[in-house]
Amino acid sequence: MKTSSYDASFYSREGSGDSFGSAQAVVPLINSWVQPRSVVDVGCGTGVWLSVFREYGAKRILGIEGTHVDPDWLRISKDSIRFIDLSQPFEMEETFDLALCLEVAEHLPERSAPILVRSLTSLAPIILFSAAIPLQGGTHHVNEQWPEYWKRMFERHHFKMLDLVRKEIWKNSAVKSWYRQNMFLVVREDVIPQYERFRAAESFADDLLLIHPDTLERQLGLRSIARNLPKSIARATRFLVRRFWKAG
Repeated sequence: MKTSSYDASFYSREGSGDSFGSAQAVVPLINSWVQPRSVVDVGCGTGVWLSVFREYGAKRILGIEGTHVDPDWLRISKDSIRFIDLSQPFEMEETFDLALCLEVAEHLPERSAPILVRSLTSLAPIILFSAAIPLQGGTHHVNEQWPEYWKRMFERHHFKMLDLVRKEIWKNSAVKSWYRQNMFLVVREDVIPQYERFRAAESFADDLLLIHPDTLERQLGLRSIARNLPKSIARATRFLVRRFWKAG
């Protein structure tokens, strides 16, 4: 992961890497469904999401992040984070009730995507996941993909991506637009029957190419189009070809 783009200003309350307001809005929702006692955040940044889960009752929190984050920036204790290379395989000796991986996957090279997914599925039976879509744009986005890309990858490990969160936060301006756009629960197949809400979510449409208005407004400027369009056209074309090929 490129490190020079991530500095103290990126993670400050004014920077694009800050997500405190989003966490305050989303965590109570997730907590009402799952009540996790232990939470691990892969690509935790300064630990903002973990700090809010702790406020809502999580007894064990652990952040996993690259070495570019200065320990002095943390909003969790320094003994609650481990610094590793997220582009490489990693394993933990413990498991958790809930794993988070929020707007992280797009920052890693595509070759690392299966590695990341395998690691996440080994950590917890329920994963709160979001990753940037094509044309979203952002700091060092090198692997923007449609949700179906991640859905297929999780399915190889017997996890299902449930579109349960977005309808609850889609119009909540307290939540940053990329979370409203991209956030899913990914649940191990044998765990779904244990939760009524998860069972119901299995019947929700899972092929909706929803693009949040904030994303469109931000990315339809000429400068943004010139910067993002060439690489994104290729990704989008591959996706549509696969979709129509299946339909045929």
